[in-house]
Amino acid sequence: MARYYGRRRSGRNWGAYHVSQRQQLTHMFAGIDKDIQKIFFSLSEQSLDTLFKRYGQLHGKSAENYARKTFPNWKSGKTNLSGQTAERLLNLIPPYLPQNVKYELITKLRNHYFQKKNSHVSTTNERWQADVFPVVEELIKVSSDFKLPESLVNRAAWLANGDVEAANKILASLELEEAKVRSNYLDIEFNRIQSLVDHMPHTQSIRHCIELPQGNIYVVIEQEKQTLMQSLFGGRKVTSGGKELVTREQMQSALTLQQSRGSLLNIALDDLTEQQKKQLTQSVLDARLGLDISQAEADQRFGNSTRDMGNTIKAVNSLEQSSKSDYEVKSTFKTASGTTDIHVKKNNNTVIIIVAIVIGVVVLAMMK
Repeated sequence: MARYYGRRRSGRNWGAYHVSQRQQLTHMFAGIDKDIQKIFFSLSEQSLDTLFKRYGQLHGKSAENYARKTFPNWKSGKTNLSGQTAERLLNLIPPYLPQNVKYELITKLRNHYFQKKNSHVSTTNERWQADVFPVVEELIKVSSDFKLPESLVNRAAWLANGDVEAANKILASLELEEAKVRSNYLDIEFNRIQSLVDHMPHTQSIRHCIELPQGNIYVVIEQEKQTLMQSLFGGRKVTSGGKELVTREQMQSALTLQQSRGSLLNIALDDLTEQQKKQLTQSVLDARLGLDISQAEADQRFGNSTRDMGNTIKAVNSLEQSSKSDYEVKSTFKTASGTTDIHVKKNNNTVIIIVAIVIGVVVLAMMK
C-alpha cells in the first residue's frame, strides 16, 4: 500500500515537472510554441506523415511511434504536449514554414525581448537641440543593435538563419521609421513650447516626454528665474506680441521632413533575396500602411495639441485680466512626438510677503 501511494506522488511530481517545463518554454519563447502547436494540429495527413518521419529520424523510432499514436489525444486536448515534445516541434516545424509566418513568430519574439530604455534630460529652450538630439540618436540605436538572446538561439537553431535575420531587419527599420515620424516634429514642437511660455509669463515648469518605440526621453525645460523686482512688479512680461504658436514656415518645414517616410524600410528590403521579398510582400504592405496611419495620427495629435494650447493661453489670459487673485493652471497635451505638461501659477501672496519683508527691513534700518 505504501508503494502505491509512493508511486502516485512520484507520478504527480513527474506531471508537475512536465507542466513546469512547458510553462518555462512558453515564457522563454514568448508563446510561439502555442502558435507552432496550432500549426502542427492543422497539418494535412501528407504533411503530418512527412513530419513524423523526420521526427523519427531525429529522435528515434519509438518517439515517432509514440507521437503518431498520441497525436489524436494531443489534438483533442485529452493529453497535453509535454515541454520536451513542444520544444522538439519548436525546432522541427519553423524551418519549413513560409517566410511571412516566420515573420509573425519573430515579431512576437522581438517584442518580448526588446528592452526599451528611458533617459532624462534637463535643458533650456535655447540649448535643447544640443542636449536632446544626441540622446534621441543614442536611443534609436537600440533597434539596430538588438539581437535575440544567445541562449534562445542555442535552443532553436533556426533562429540563426537568414530568413530570421531578414525579418529582424524589417522590424528594426519599422522601429526606426516610427522614431523618425515622431522626432521630425521636435523642432516645431520645441519652438511651440517657447511660444507657449512667451504667451504665459507665469509659467513655472514645462516637461516634455518624447515617446519612441525604443523608449522615452523625459525632458525638463528649465524656466528663467524671476528676479526680486519681477516678483514685486508682475513677473515676466508677455513677449509674444500676438505671435502665432506655429508659423506657416515652421509647419511647412515639418511637413517636408515627413516626405522621406519609408526610406529606411526600402533600404532593409534591398538586402533581402527575391524569394524573401516575394513571401514578405503582404507583411511589407501592412508595414507601409502602418507607417501612413502613424503619420496621420501624429499630424492629428499635433493639430489637436496646438488648438488645446491656444485655448489654455486664452484661459490663462482671461484669469490674468479678470482678477488680481492667485490662480494655478496645469495642462497636459498629447503631441506628435509625445506628451507636454505645463504648470502655470500666479501667487500674489508671495509678492505681498516679499513686500512686507522689504518694508520691514527698511523700517528697521530707519529706526537704527
